[in-house]
Amino acid sequence: MSTPTSDQLLEVCVAAAMAGREVLVEGLTRATAVHMKSERSSIVTEVDLESQRRVFAVISDAYPDHVIMGEEGDGGGGDGSFTWIVDPLDGTSNYASGIPFACVSVAVRDADGVVAGAIVEPFRDECFTVTRGGGAWLGDRRLAVSDNDRLDRSLITTGLQSDDPAQITAHARRIEALHLHARGPRMLGCPALCLAYVAAGRIDAFFERDATYAWDVAAGSLMIHEAGGRCEDLDGGPVNLGRGVANVLATNGSIHDGLFDLIQRTDRG
Repeated sequence: MSTPTSDQLLEVCVAAAMAGREVLVEGLTRATAVHMKSERSSIVTEVDLESQRRVFAVISDAYPDHVIMGEEGDGGGGDGSFTWIVDPLDGTSNYASGIPFACVSVAVRDADGVVAGAIVEPFRDECFTVTRGGGAWLGDRRLAVSDNDRLDRSLITTGLQSDDPAQITAHARRIEALHLHARGPRMLGCPALCLAYVAAGRIDAFFERDATYAWDVAAGSLMIHEAGGRCEDLDGGPVNLGRGVANVLATNGSIHDGLFDLIQRTDRG
């Protein structure tokens, strides 16, 4: 089989994310059973699981040999030249509570990074798309990050999902620093959609430590790059798109260094 183009991969990203969206829309009209993934802060619902099943089915139908890495488990074949990265429902706590801020995120990466991705939000019916070198888009509108260059006028989103008292204390210090040095922090509970909003210029930055993973950041990280911003590990270097935590700092670029320095100073105490 020939190597797929970025546009061909994007077509499957969109189809898979839209299949997940259908599950989210269906789930809005019925009671959602909630199960605990951690003692207190992390949950999963049947909507997450069914959305992932449908997303995986679309990807496997198109590329049965490709590896698939999902928040609720892995699938696919043994061809590691492409890895699909799936969050079937980012913002589960929002969704389960009826708060309209959640999404499906699907991306695919090769050895050089993310090639294509789609983030679909069912409440506003928005589909954010991206291909490497082809720009980031919302429908037929090309995305561009905000032009704000002042940290004290920046709207910054962040969050934490943890039962660890030390992580919670450290996060509280970051929130205090943002209140002192930025226009204000917001905690919206859906990292993937926050990254899309940075790419769209709706917010100036998003960061999160100890709580995000590749499925939260893969599609959005490329969107921000293609929209003219910066997205990297919270301590510098590339974002982790493999196993384990993917600490992330995503900005419009203009405030990146200032926000990075603020976070580093705060974490050092």
